Amino acid sequence: MAFVLMAKNDARPVAAKHLFIEAPDSIFPSIEERTRRDMIDYYESGYNRPSLNVFEDSSVITCCDSTCIEIKASKVLQYQLSMPAKNLIVLISTHSIPMYDSEIAFYDFEWEKQPVEKYFTAPSLTDWLTNDGKKVRDDVENAVPFIIASYNFDVESGVLTITNQLKDYFGKNTWRQVSKWLSPQLKYKWNGKHFKKQ
Repeated sequence: MAFVLMAKNDARPVAAKHLFIEAPDSIFPSIEERTRRDMIDYYESGYNRPSLNVFEDSSVITCCDSTCIEIKASKVLQYQLSMPAKNLIVLISTHSIPMYDSEIAFYDFEWEKQPVEKYFTAPSLTDWLTNDGKKVRDDVENAVPFIIASYNFDVESGVLTITNQLKDYFGKNTWRQVSKWLSPQLKYKWNGKHFKKQ
């Protein structure tokens, strides 16, 4: 962790790729450190061939710049590692179940986990309700047992977009009714300290 410890006390910017490489195995359990290094080399060489992870599944970097790196770890799991502020990592993990379903976590540059509630309050059912949905909240609660949603954070704009993924969970007829009650997307803006719902 020498690079990360140096970075904490250094004013120079830290590249997202270095945080990806230096992460503990518990963060990316299916991708060993040496494999992560190979993935970076392949991406930067322009020959972005997939690398085999510990389960012998293909892992590949799909996007990488100084503040964000996106990784397709397998056919059913992808990661987005972003840096909205000094000494703060936003890590979004998205599973295909088969609908896309995301989790968000926060770490400092030493990969110490931070309380999610310090930076983000996950949307409740109320946040998803449209004007029509608010009028029939009891019906919504009976019809929608949980929300399935995917997350994507654009570091440049500071906008976290949460997309409703329930369409494929319901049958067409049921979704035709339920979709009027729920917003297709929610957006949160990074204000320098935390994400605020727009």
